[in-house]
Amino acid sequence: MGWDSFRDNRDKIRSRAGGWAADGSAILYGFDTHHELTPNATFMQTMILACTGRMYLANEARLIEAMHVVTGYPDPRLWCNRVAALAGTARTPPAAALTAGLASSEAKVYGCQSAFQAANTILKATQIYSDKGDSGLARYLIDQIKKHRSVFGYGRPIVHVEERIAPIDSFAQQLGIEDGLHLKVARIIEDKLKKYRLIMNFAGYASARFLDMGFSPIEIYRFTVHSLYIGLLPCYTEAFDNEPGTFLPIACEDILYEGREERPLPE
Repeated sequence: MGWDSFRDNRDKIRSRAGGWAADGSAILYGFDTHHELTPNATFMQTMILACTGRMYLANEARLIEAMHVVTGYPDPRLWCNRVAALAGTARTPPAAALTAGLASSEAKVYGCQSAFQAANTILKATQIYSDKGDSGLARYLIDQIKKHRSVFGYGRPIVHVEERIAPIDSFAQQLGIEDGLHLKVARIIEDKLKKYRLIMNFAGYASARFLDMGFSPIEIYRFTVHSLYIGLLPCYTEAFDNEPGTFLPIACEDILYEGREERPLPE
């Protein structure tokens, strides 16, 4: 920030998103929160509006909601859920516990950054496919594998199946939402990556769906963060409700120590 910018913004708060007035009214991106959004918009529609500044149709919001539900695994063995459960067993307040769980999801290979990386990859791949066709897409994928040893949005550890795609595909058809260009290209990519034993994972699939709905990669990143709450909350709650300290207690002798041998303190 330079001096001119500082001077123009000093002691001022500007907002395009909206705000609250002394008469009690509240506006979110041009919509009256009390009289328009409250009786007419769902929670998911309003969340999307808050993230993007755009109001999405009810069937689109319902599909996005389902995409959040299908990936909400309440398993405390998962990294972010374990953080929330450890916070729960220590009687941490929910805001701090859930924030810690969300913060632990910041990584390129998992969590919401993986969706951001996958969105950028599929967006670029779609542009190349549109401009240079199948051969250009093939060269791009080879470059990605050479650079990253993988392709963002493809591949899954432990299991070689993505169980979340089929139910969302089926539900999208029920809602009358067709596959867009980004998802079509994402499927073409998957076909080309079969020889590398890389399947499309849910980050790749969801990113393609979001791109087809008009989300940008950074909007996808911001919006998918709260999808983890479905797994975090039950793990935190169960650990909190149980006897304190009983979730994954570890004794000193449980740690495999490979450092220096025990020695006396110097006198």
